[in-house]
Amino acid sequence: MQTRTYARATPANRIFISGCARSGTTLTQRLMRCFEDTFVHPPEARYTILDMLDRPESNLVVKRDARSFAHLAKLPASIGLIYCVRHPFDTLTSSHPQTRNERRFHVTPQRWLAEYDALIKLKKAQPHRQILFVRYEDMVGAPDAMQERIAQSFGLTPRIRFSEDPDNPIRVTSLRKWESNEELRIYLRGLSPAFLARVGRFCAEFGYDMAVSAPTTDAP
Repeated sequence: MQTRTYARATPANRIFISGCARSGTTLTQRLMRCFEDTFVHPPEARYTILDMLDRPESNLVVKRDARSFAHLAKLPASIGLIYCVRHPFDTLTSSHPQTRNERRFHVTPQRWLAEYDALIKLKKAQPHRQILFVRYEDMVGAPDAMQERIAQSFGLTPRIRFSEDPDNPIRVTSLRKWESNEELRIYLRGLSPAFLARVGRFCAEFGYDMAVSAPTTDAP
């Protein structure tokens, strides 16, 4: 057992970052270091690690690990929640260095559904919980406005602006690549109708359109 080496006058402000992979969780985690008096736990972890951090900072931040969605509905009320969302078509057509040799896209439809179902379960289990939803599109489009929303939600003080963080350049080129890539659109149109119906529910909830235009063909 570690012995705490300092006396904290008030409980730490604990913040958990959740959301499906490739939805901006890593970017949000890194940008949280732009706040004063804030410790951001580098590895991915479950929310229980927040109780084990022996840190003097007033604000403690942890990003979810790959299986945290299975326990999201049990998140204690004393832990604040940032939930990252992104257009599902971008999430489902995004690759990752860790899995690039295994499959083309990092997030499978099954994983996406499990994450969304976990969010629905959380909202049913904790109907009065305050959740700060961070849309990836808003983060990269207006990072400083998003920083202000986060600051107001959790009582944080910016150290530098999100847009001025030299370690985390904001790239708008990561948005909606599937719109200009016929191969990606063919993949998306091939997903099952039942799955696309769930995607439609998500899009309606978070203000996304989900039109996938038909492929261009030469006239006979």
